[in-house]
Formats: sequence, structure tokens, C-alpha cells
Amino acid sequence: MPRERYRIADLTLDVEVVSVTRRDGEAVPLPQLSFDLLVALARRAPAVVSADDLIATVWNGTAVSDETLTQRVALLRKALGDEAKSPRYVRAVRSRGYQLVPEVVALPEVEAPPRTRQWIAVAAAIAALVAIGLGLFFVLSWYGRAQIRSTAASTVATRAPSVPELLARAGAYLRQHQESDNGMAIELYRRALRLEPKNPMALAGLSMALAHRATKFNGRGGEREQAVELAQRALALDPRLGLAHHALGLAFDSKGQVSKALAAYLQAADLEPDPTAALASAAYLMQIQGHLADALEANVHVARESGDTPIYLEVQIGLTLSLLGFDRAAEVWLERALELRPDNVFAPGAYAQMRLSQGRLREADEIAARAIQRGIRRPELPTIRGTVALMEGDEPKAEAFFRNALSIDRESPHAETCLLLLARRRSGNSAELEKQYRDEILNIRQGRMAGDEWPDGAIEEMLLEASFGDEDAALRALDTAIGQGYRDDDWLLLDPMLAGLRRNPEFNLRIETIRRLVEAERQRVVGAPWLPPEFLEGKP
Repeated sequence: MPRERYRIADLTLDVEVVSVTRRDGEAVPLPQLSFDLLVALARRAPAVVSADDLIATVWNGTAVSDETLTQRVALLRKALGDEAKSPRYVRAVRSRGYQLVPEVVALPEVEAPPRTRQWIAVAAAIAALVAIGLGLFFVLSWYGRAQIRSTAASTVATRAPSVPELLARAGAYLRQHQESDNGMAIELYRRALRLEPKNPMALAGLSMALAHRATKFNGRGGEREQAVELAQRALALDPRLGLAHHALGLAFDSKGQVSKALAAYLQAADLEPDPTAALASAAYLMQIQGHLADALEANVHVARESGDTPIYLEVQIGLTLSLLGFDRAAEVWLERALELRPDNVFAPGAYAQMRLSQGRLREADEIAARAIQRGIRRPELPTIRGTVALMEGDEPKAEAFFRNALSIDRESPHAETCLLLLARRRSGNSAELEKQYRDEILNIRQGRMAGDEWPDGAIEEMLLEASFGDEDAALRALDTAIGQGYRDDDWLLLDPMLAGLRRNPEFNLRIETIRRLVEAERQRVVGAPWLPPEFLEGKP
């Protein structure tokens, strides 16, 4: 039988005998999926093969994510000694797919090697023996037939999953962005590490999964530290592994270390074959830092370039547009997020908070209530409902919602602040409440000293200081929040806990500062060449 072979630079790819060898005869061992990926690229060379085509070919119709393909390409490159930054064999073509870099030459077809012919002879001999033995078979006793079945069964062994298979499956679960799938991803990454403790892809994947659980699914605080350590171990093994930089960014992000996270995300975007997910994460942190125009530009770029839109992209665009004051466009993007991804854990909270900042209390409450009914467990949802109840004068109902938020996530700072302030309203100052207040202030400041740059911490500090009567300290905390990027002046003018502070003229000067900063960002957006026509009118 003739067999299919290709020359790819110094490699010889032999499809029939499933081998890749270098010019000097050195074998290049490849897992089956990596081998199939190389074959798929060779057969289509020099064309660029789309991600969809590669997934359909290599995984034979099984539904896998683009991230699984990205990881498989990375494994193939590593086995070949290739690099994504300066590829010798496999090149990523942004928004289109992958192609082989060298010229691919189909080698002349040759007959199957002698070993194959020997197997044909052996097979013929076996067939003859089987024919002779058939007569004997039918005269065997029942016991004899049972023995033959037992022997035959013992020769069929199942194969344990390989590390590449475990990584591919873990990546597919991780991409689902659901709590149960996240747990499965964590377990699969840990299985892979039991087999290969120094596998950088497994270390980076587990880091990312743990950071996802900490940020999205109310995970334990210690998982944030573990996520950082795992990503750093992966980078020590492979400093140019984009996934590890992305994981490190998410781990820093989960700890509120915005500057470190942003740098890691940008490094990941520079190294990963498809940079859009890392760039979208970076854009969100630009927004947190108050760089609203840069955030919007990066998100628009991701929306244009990404074949598979990152799951939180619509939310990020909606939030940024809302802070810039383009309310109609923000509504379109947040409604789009809710309609396209009803299980998105961040979209309902973002949309409800926007409505809350606009003073549309009933709508905010309804959005949060529907999300809770769908089973989304995020502390901001009952916190928003509690805030609505508080603004409507129903303090017992508000307290119940805030306690519900803490039952979801014990580290929900705003719910804890609101409960403390409600307790003070009911009973006035007491030694116990004063101690809780001081402890909370101390925790916030210690977190900031440890690198937490998230402006929400300073906002909590402002609320506590204002409610316990130290308006100067509250204004200093607000200055810190503004310096870290806080830009929601609408909410500062509505928050029921700030009614007293709003009477202070210095507070209104801070509101004016926020508005000047936002207006400067807004002017960078209006008429920007990177912005699609009519985008700001709510026509994405």
C-alpha cells in the first residue's frame, strides 16, 4: 500500500506509520492529537486553516473550545522546539487560524515497509489457524469457552488519559465559565499535575481555574495566593508561556493588585497566539484605573478581532460607556450581554448597578431579582436589592438582603459595611460597634499597603468614616478612590449612606473633579478614528 508522507523543513511526517523524524533520524514523539494537528496543517499547506476547520478535523466533530486548540498548538510547538514569537514551524494568523511556516513537500508515495508485509503474512497465518481451530471450538466444553472468553478479555486494556488529554478537557471545562465546570477543570488540572508535577501548562491552567473560582464563584481567600504561586512556578519553567502570564494576571487581579495584573495581561497578549482574551482583561483594568478611553478602544479592538467574543466583553463595553455618560449605548451592550449569555455571572450586577446609579430603583431590583431566580450566586445581587430596600425606607428587608450577600461570600465588604452602619443607626455608638468600625478601617488600609489598588476599598473606607462622623477622613478616602480610578459620580450623589457627607462643600468639589476627569476621557472618545460610526448612539 502507498503511504502519505511530507517534508516540512527538517522534518519528515509519515502519516501511515504515525511518525515524525528529523533529518538526522531523530524521532520527535508527539501525542496523537498533536500529530493529527500537524497532519491537518500539512495537508492544507500553504493555506491558513481556520480554528473551526482544525477543531472539526482533529477532534472529529467533538465540541471543544478555541482555548483547547490554542493549548494543543502550544504543545505541538513545544514538542517541535518552536516558539510563538518567532515561529519556525507553526504560525498563528490573527483572526484567521494557523498555517505551517516552511514549504511543505509531498514526498513520493512508496510501498508499505517490510514490517507491514510481514504483518500481512502473520495475519494470513493466523486466519489459517483460526479456520483449523473452528472445528475444535465447537466441541469445547462450556468451561473451555469461559476460559477463552476470560483470556480474550484480559488482553483488552483501557488506556488511562494522557496529560495532553487531561489539559484539553480541563481547558474545555474552564471555558464554560460556570461554577460546576470550574470545579471539574480544577480536578482535571490537578490530575495532570499528579502525572507531571512540572508541566507548565497544567500549572498555569490550575492557577487560572483557582483565580476564576476566587473572583467569580466566591472561592476561598487562600486560593488567590495559591493561584499566584502556581503561575510563578509555570513561568519559572517556561518564561514565554502566554497562558502562564495570563493566569498570573488573573491571580493578581483577584487580589486587587491592579498594576501588576495589567502588566501581566499585556505580557500575555504579546505572547499568546490569540491575544484577544488577555487584551480584554487588560481593558477592564484600564477602566478600573479611570482610563476610560483607552479601555473602550481596547475593547472595540477585541470586538473586531476576536472570532469567539470573550464572555465578559459586552459587560465591559457597557460599563465603560455608562461611566462615560453614553447611557443609551451602555444599555444596548448590557442588554445584549443578558440576552446572549443569561448565565453570565457579572452582567446582571453591572446592569442593575447602572440602573441604581440612574435612580431607577425598581428596574435595578427587578434585574437583580431575576438573576437570583436563575440561580446566579453573586453577593452584589442581594446587596443591590438591599440598597434599594434601604433607599425605600425598609431597613429590616435591607438587612436581610445584606446578610444573604454575606452568606454567599463572607468577604463581601460592602454588605458587611452596610450591616455595620445599620446596626449603628439602630443602637447608636457602642464600644463593640466602634471596635468593628476601627477593625474594618484597619483591614482596608492594610490591604492597600499590601498592594490592593481596587478603588472600592477606599469607597468602603469613605462610607465608614462618614457614617462614624469623621468627614475629613472620609474625604481623604474619597481622594484615594478617585486617584485609583473611581469615576461613578452619579452613585456618590445617590448612596443613602452618604446623605450627611453630601452637605459638606468639600464633597461637591470632589464630584466636580470626577466630572472633569470623565469629560476629558469623553472628549478622547467622541469622533475617535477607531470608533465605529453611530457606536455611541447605541448601534453596536
